[in-house]
Amino acid sequence: MTEIPEHLLRRSRERREALGLGGGGGAGDETPTPAPAAAPVAVAEASAAPAPVEAVAVPEVPTGPDPVVLAAQAQRRNAVPLWVMPVLIALPFWGFFYMGAFGSRTKTAVVDPLVVGSQVYHSAGCSGCHGANGEGGVGPALQNGDAQITFPNIADQIAWVETGSQTKPIGTPYGDPNRPGGQRVVKVGAMPAFQGTLSPTQIQDVVMYEREKL
Repeated sequence: MTEIPEHLLRRSRERREALGLGGGGGAGDETPTPAPAAAPVAVAEASAAPAPVEAVAVPEVPTGPDPVVLAAQAQRRNAVPLWVMPVLIALPFWGFFYMGAFGSRTKTAVVDPLVVGSQVYHSAGCSGCHGANGEGGVGPALQNGDAQITFPNIADQIAWVETGSQTKPIGTPYGDPNRPGGQRVVKVGAMPAFQGTLSPTQIQDVVMYEREKL
């Protein structure tokens, strides 16, 4: 058997120690100690094992119509179309001119008491007895202030027109007893009572007309 030189054995041991293969030794350690075969398999299995997957939270997707879309649709439905704006602006002016052109043409009622009194005097039958201008006829004259001479107090003349002379006997005196020329008396008894036929305002207006215009 050939003997291995000492310096080669020493170099082999140093090489094995440098590689971490251990093994101290004498002359009988010239064959390296084989490493366990299971270690590489374990490393391969460890490297081949898949890494654990971290769970990722998935946001919940809302079901049904999108609220933003619904709000936009509602706003579009409620929005006033642009073509309506001029119509809304012009509508008040149109109404004003319409009322002016086609509104009521009724004449303003007469409110002047003397004008109303003249109308009543000529329409209620007063002018038929006392004359169109108060010159007298079947009834006594009223013109030239004779109505105020007979009735210095306007309330007495209003009461006379309201009651008339038809219910009074012939010869019944009426008016101012101190009237120049003597107090007037009922001669025919043809004057009807106008209370109930004319309104109090109409009677007052016709009395004012007889006193101030005849």
